[in-house]
Amino acid sequence: MSFKDMAAADAGVFLNLDEFAETHELNGVPCVCVLSRDETDEKAAEMPGGRRTPDGLHGDFLTVYVRKSDLTRIPKQGENFKVDKKRYTVDSCADDMGILTITLGAYRMGGGLL
Repeated sequence: MSFKDMAAADAGVFLNLDEFAETHELNGVPCVCVLSRDETDEKAAEMPGGRRTPDGLHGDFLTVYVRKSDLTRIPKQGENFKVDKKRYTVDSCADDMGILTITLGAYRMGGGLL
């Protein structure tokens, strides 16, 4: 078994509905994915004022792990991206052997979406 085969098998466990994954709507498409706030909570903690950006905006951060083949296109930095109808902005998107790691931020001022 090659390394790529082993990585694909690991992705099958990680993105398994009986293990870690759940179905969420990503840009209007139901996808099996893993949503994580743990990694991005650290990002928020590093920001001055907690979840507030230097511009005074409040942030809600999310990391999405999804198969590249499940999305109609790969999101690019700065684009809008919806998770379960909530709008975020793509901070980064990395392709790791067919699994996308999409880091998102939703920025608000006074409680409303920007």
